[in-house]
Amino acid sequence: MIYDSLDNFQAYVKINPLFQIVFQFVKSENMAALKKGKISLADGIQAIVDEYETKDLTDTFIECHKKYIDIQVIIEGVEQIGICPKNEAEIITAYDQEKDYEKLACKVDLLTLKRGFFAIFFPQDGHVPGLKINNETSKVKKIVFKVPSLQTQKL
Repeated sequence: MIYDSLDNFQAYVKINPLFQIVFQFVKSENMAALKKGKISLADGIQAIVDEYETKDLTDTFIECHKKYIDIQVIIEGVEQIGICPKNEAEIITAYDQEKDYEKLACKVDLLTLKRGFFAIFFPQDGHVPGLKINNETSKVKKIVFKVPSLQTQKL
């Protein structure tokens, strides 16, 4: 997992060659003007723009992916994201290949994701986004980039 300021995003593009496509998109697009929905980028990358109200942890689930790396960027609002290493979690729902996730159970640590920051979740990273902060609901607009993992690119 990586959590940092968008000002530092370019430092991470060498991790995966497809991160450069995400970097160029974030740098060149008017993120606030993006409408809810999916945007297809190059090389199998999907950008999913969503708007929602944050929830309690009990109203959602911890997930991890196999085919895709998530790069999550807040456009408006603020949320907490629960995180845990997959190798410390119990798998409670088998991997769903079509939806590319499996559900996990574990104790999570919380990080706050706000405008101007991003988080990257790799296949070994359990995460549960969209959580309330201090039991207060807030409206969030976020873009999640689904980047094929290096393992997927080799298939």
